[in-house]
Amino acid sequence: LKILHLLAVFLFTDLSHSQTSKCQNRDGNGNVDWTIVYKAPGQPNGKIILATAAVSWNDGAQALSSDNGHSFATALQHVVRDNGNIKFLAYNNAPPGVANVKTKSNSKGYSTQFFQRCIHISGVIILATNADSAAWIVHTVPGFP
Repeated sequence: LKILHLLAVFLFTDLSHSQTSKCQNRDGNGNVDWTIVYKAPGQPNGKIILATAAVSWNDGAQALSSDNGHSFATALQHVVRDNGNIKFLAYNNAPPGVANVKTKSNSKGYSTQFFQRCIHISGVIILATNADSAAWIVHTVPGFP
């Protein structure tokens, strides 16, 4: 009975530790205050700047298409998993799975008639209801959450 109790404590400790909605370091295995990830078109890996490092671009740990091992995937892992303590809002003016959506710009721009000529706006806001943590991912990938 004591072993089962100890096993339950380890399991719940691990689960509560792994639930995150904070910005992650280069490898996705530690919290940081902020992270900027940049991926140029046609390149599999991005460049990254961290709040805790010198202000310079470093190579990303993994290709951004990888499911884990980098900052972006770890920050998004509870958006795609069933987790009652994580709430998110994803927004994108290009719906997922719709090919050839035309926008005014995929990164910047201004329109006085917003609904007629849209700029590309997209991102994910992730909130943890059981902790004081959140992440806001802003990106320019059409069709991505």
